Amino acid sequence: MQLLKKIKVIILCCAGLTACHKDHPVSYDRTVLVYMAADNSLSSDGYANIELMLEGMKKVSGRLVIYFDSDDDVPRLMTVEKNSSGVPRLDTIAVYAEENSASVKVLSRVVEQVKRLYPADSYGLILWSHGMAWLPEGYNFPRNYHSYERRGEMPRTKYFGEDLHPSEGIGKEYMDIWELGQGLPGGFHFILFDACFMASVESLYELRNKTEYVIAAPAEVIADGFPYDKMIPYLWGGEEDLKQVCREFYDYYNYHAHGGYWRSAMVSLVRMPELEALAVKARDILKGRTDFADAWSYPLSSSFLPDVFFDLGDYMRHMASAEEYAAFQAVLDRTVVYKATTGKFFGVSVSPEHFSGLSTYIPYSKWAQMNTYYYSLGWPGYVYSE
Repeated sequence: MQLLKKIKVIILCCAGLTACHKDHPVSYDRTVLVYMAADNSLSSDGYANIELMLEGMKKVSGRLVIYFDSDDDVPRLMTVEKNSSGVPRLDTIAVYAEENSASVKVLSRVVEQVKRLYPADSYGLILWSHGMAWLPEGYNFPRNYHSYERRGEMPRTKYFGEDLHPSEGIGKEYMDIWELGQGLPGGFHFILFDACFMASVESLYELRNKTEYVIAAPAEVIADGFPYDKMIPYLWGGEEDLKQVCREFYDYYNYHAHGGYWRSAMVSLVRMPELEALAVKARDILKGRTDFADAWSYPLSSSFLPDVFFDLGDYMRHMASAEEYAAFQAVLDRTVVYKATTGKFFGVSVSPEHFSGLSTYIPYSKWAQMNTYYYSLGWPGYVYSE
């Protein structure tokens, strides 16, 4: 609790010390933006993660910019600077009126502002919030599709884009993945989703022209999020450094001090240009199909979540001939260049045979209402077409 109070004081104090914008943009090889839509149940975790980011920045001199919308303050845009002793501190660049941080319009405005203030040869983007893959706001899936029995205390998890206090409208607001794909400016070296379920092939396909790489989890992410103190230094490197970001995430949970359900983590590094070729191979298998085979589904922390996140590789294995599957697997291996999972996820054993690192939805007829929306997305619209 003292740690959270400390970081809140740092943020509030810095607001009075800086102007609304920088007069002279500073160019770095890569600018990394952390977009924290934390005006929700994860707000306190956001403060804790910012403290870890400052710790991680002790080891690197890259440009890190943080947009932070908490549940107890207005949104702020901050950058990390170092004092004369080399100690990182937050420098507030802009303070906004209350706004909907789960809006693609707001996200895009912040991205463009950061690119203007801190031009660089390349850019990285961390999207931090709740997340539910491609599912739209007000999704209608039956809960308790499978029965989950959990004993003992479960860790809290995250799921992208939820705002409890948008300036317009009433109630919660969410960010739709189709709208994100349409409205988000491109040109990123990587996008990292610190949110649940975002390594879904449907979600990634909507972003295929926005970034070279994506780091994401196909299942839930425990509310601790990524270990920023450990992984921050690797955000300014290439593919091997992004793999190390994934390893730091995996190691943090695989050796979690609490043990038990806290030792639950799945993470993937995806080469986004390969998704087009992956879609072609999936279409060779799925086009025009109306029969669907069961596949392994990712374990969930609660029976209140929809059990609709199936493993893509396992699904293709059930649907394809041996020759078709071999061709698909070859492209999948070029697409998911790193994947890791703990041996158990929320107490459920995970077999490497069933874990491809990407999830998918299976459009069973019993979910007809949701299938109409699903087929409007890019991935299913292509791979299931005649």
